[in-house]
Amino acid sequence: MKFKTAVLISTFLVAGNTMADSVMKAEFHSLQECLSAIKANGGEPLKIIQDKPDMVTGRLPNEKMFACEKKETGSKGTYFEGWFMVKD
Repeated sequence: MKFKTAVLISTFLVAGNTMADSVMKAEFHSLQECLSAIKANGGEPLKIIQDKPDMVTGRLPNEKMFACEKKETGSKGTYFEGWFMVKD
């Protein structure tokens, strides 16, 4: 009986992963530009969870997650990566 339960739970986990949300992602010159784009495309108001100079995270009006995070690379320099979740 325990084996059947484990197989059933595994099936739900696999099925749940195939119905996952997609991520919309882009790069921006500033944190403000990143947040403005997320507001325009994901909706307002944003519910801020973490508010730091290098990273802002939170939830969209539909309760999906978003973030804007400062990145630094040798080839691209400094930029902000923004993303938010959308339903498939």
